[in-house]
Amino acid sequence: MRRLIFQGLLMVMGVVLGIAVIGDVPRQLVYAVVLAICCAAVGEYTRFGIAAIAVIVSFSLGAVWYPGMCWLLPVVAVDAAAIRDDGPLRRMARSGMRKCVTLCVRWSWTIPLAGLAIRKNTAGLAWDREWIAVLAMLAMLGFGIGLQLVRFDDLSLQAKRLQDTRRNQIRQLRNRLSESEEDRAASVRSAILSERTRIAREIHDNVGHLLTRAIMQSEASQVVARISGQDAAARGFEDIHATVNEAMTMVRRSVHDLKDRGTDFTAQIGAASQAMGLEVVLDNAIDDAPAAVARCFATTIREALNNTVRHSDAKTVHVTLRDMPALWQLVVQDDGHAISTESHDDGGIGLADIEERARALGGSAVCGPYHGGWRVFVSVPKSKEASS
Repeated sequence: MRRLIFQGLLMVMGVVLGIAVIGDVPRQLVYAVVLAICCAAVGEYTRFGIAAIAVIVSFSLGAVWYPGMCWLLPVVAVDAAAIRDDGPLRRMARSGMRKCVTLCVRWSWTIPLAGLAIRKNTAGLAWDREWIAVLAMLAMLGFGIGLQLVRFDDLSLQAKRLQDTRRNQIRQLRNRLSESEEDRAASVRSAILSERTRIAREIHDNVGHLLTRAIMQSEASQVVARISGQDAAARGFEDIHATVNEAMTMVRRSVHDLKDRGTDFTAQIGAASQAMGLEVVLDNAIDDAPAAVARCFATTIREALNNTVRHSDAKTVHVTLRDMPALWQLVVQDDGHAISTESHDDGGIGLADIEERARALGGSAVCGPYHGGWRVFVSVPKSKEASS
């Protein structure tokens, strides 16, 4: 659009000067206006392709035979400045020939000016050297404007590329920061879970054994007191036994809570989804689940992948986990040929174990051929039994 504005101003100046010099509106000037408009439009909307080159050359040659068209040469010079050897002429095999043709096209507008300088009077039109000089200055002005517009376009393109590069770098940095943050959060979570597991192990190995010994000692003392006829002492030892037994129950519950909270569901599922010779596509939508559910799903995935490796020619296995409002769902689907239940682990022992684990949590499991492959489907409800 900027180029068209400058060309419009140069066209108005050329028409006004042409009418002032000639004193009339000859047909040559009208033809020149129409052809100059075509040149500007073709150059703008074809990005100075072969069509623009053809119009520029045609206008320059026409101005040689019809000098009245020379007043519109500044308009053509603007487009001529944008012709490059890496543009529409880049398909020429020889670079020397390409540069020569480009140079001729870019400076073709000077040919009519040279003709005017040689022939002072042409076709009944008197051309004073002053007007020829003014026309040459206008043409040079148009050519200079064209060069500056080309430079401006190049700088704009470079600026856009720099902006795109910077945006891409910022996007990559954000992705790296996000990945670093995720890695840091995963490391912190893993450290917390490991510490919980260590505390549960320490309590179980130390405090649990001491409380167990105290329970056994209180039971023995209670028996000795009853045999000795010391009923009051026996009742006292019975109270001590009940208190220590209650403490043992509370410690056991705390240990189980720590152990369950120390279970990293994502890590277990990720480790269970690794299989040799198979491409496992894991789609895990469960962020966290009780330890019992995590163990059930991890064991099921390992069993299903082992069966696929041993009994199927599948190459890809899709493992999908869904967190529904009322249940957890696991689907393991391979793309191999369907296989019978009897071929699994000595008559389906592995599949029976999968079903037994699901039933123990109040859920269900269905294993069998599905869509040309083998599917293991496990559903566990979100009940107190499944969460315990």
